[in-house]
Amino acid sequence: MTSPVVSINGELRAADGLHVSGLDRGVLLADGLFETMRGRNGRIFRIDRHMTRLAAGLSAIGIPMPGTLRDWSLAALGAAAHQDARVRLTVTRGLGPPGLLPPNPVRPTVIIAVWPIGDIAGPGLAAVSLHVASGRRNERAMSAGLKTLSYTDGVLALIEAQRHGADDALFLDTDDHCSETTVANLFAVVDGGLITPPASCGALPGITRSVVFELAAALGIRCDERAFGIEDLLGASEAFVTNSTRGPVAVSRVGDRAIGTGTSGELTRRLADAYRSLVLRECP
Repeated sequence: MTSPVVSINGELRAADGLHVSGLDRGVLLADGLFETMRGRNGRIFRIDRHMTRLAAGLSAIGIPMPGTLRDWSLAALGAAAHQDARVRLTVTRGLGPPGLLPPNPVRPTVIIAVWPIGDIAGPGLAAVSLHVASGRRNERAMSAGLKTLSYTDGVLALIEAQRHGADDALFLDTDDHCSETTVANLFAVVDGGLITPPASCGALPGITRSVVFELAAALGIRCDERAFGIEDLLGASEAFVTNSTRGPVAVSRVGDRAIGTGTSGELTRRLADAYRSLVLRECP
């Protein structure tokens, strides 16, 4: 596998070298946020939306946003020279004293890693299977809706899913509504339209999720944010998941129950094709 390009506070570093202090709060406390973005031909798809979401999140947790994040991200992508790339931008609260109390002033640490990835998702991309996680997404948590570094629940849920022969895990919220998977937002096709869990169910406000709203409107497809349970999902004619590196990808089954035909349905194919065309148009 090609080594990633790594940038620390705007400086390129050897991928196998030392990068951050062992006293960094991102290492010790998972105290920070991140964005995963799709790069293509030196451009980052919807980078302004990623920066807006990151700025809002950093403001919410009291970390100042460095004004150079956009330029540093593009510079790291340019150094990688991959046609298609995953750009992971991480901002921690930086160094601090022992304990939980944040330092004053805060001097953030910025870590950017760039890996090559496959081509943009199209309608023919293999569908994914889901396992319903035994844990729950806590929609009442203080960090709900924030893309924090604390992903232990996701790691454990993914391990559990793989033990059950599934590709990913689906979290329900504390009221047993569908929330999201470990790495993606969820959509279901019910009565000819799309439904997706709202933020009140603990779902992250995904960038690709918002692009699907935009594409659905252009294609004349109804799209509603509303709470729904696992039985609604199992009864859907189609379902798909979205994130910034894959776009819309069909869900084949949840547990041992097939969704629709168990393959990519018509609306999923239309949206995946429209997403691919949009990325190619905006990142030629």
